[in-house]
Amino acid sequence: MIIDLSPILRGETSLIKIEYEMSDMPDVPDVTFTEGCKVTGQVENRAGYMTLSLHASLPYVSSCARCLEEVRGVFEADIDQPLAAKGVLSDEDTDDYILIENNSIDCDIPVSEAVILDFPSRLLCKEDCAGLCSSCGKNLNYEKCTCNKKEIDPRLEILAKLLDK
Repeated sequence: MIIDLSPILRGETSLIKIEYEMSDMPDVPDVTFTEGCKVTGQVENRAGYMTLSLHASLPYVSSCARCLEEVRGVFEADIDQPLAAKGVLSDEDTDDYILIENNSIDCDIPVSEAVILDFPSRLLCKEDCAGLCSSCGKNLNYEKCTCNKKEIDPRLEILAKLLDK
């Protein structure tokens, strides 16, 4: 969403409230976003120092990394970044500032970056998830398996046959 900062830049106000729903979300592998991202926040000018403060809330569905059960949750991110007019900074190739171009900023960019960078790489259904048995595939959260847990390195299997004699 493009936010027009002209009222702040002209000195008419020191605060612009932001509230919208972002529907175009970045791709996160193996995650489905069930709704649009709700974004709330503000742009504030404090004696010439402007900051963008946003809170993003995004419901998702994915699979547990250990047992493949469905995991539902809400990803939350807080974004606080200073703003600077384009052409003012000596190094505009920095991620420390959001650049103001044509008296406006695009709030979707920092929200998308926060989702891509901060979204967990592995989701678990519960912290102590036991996962699946590597031999029979049973979900160890619900039932115990009777598989032989002792695995012999295939390179040393010939030695095990010698011990059996």
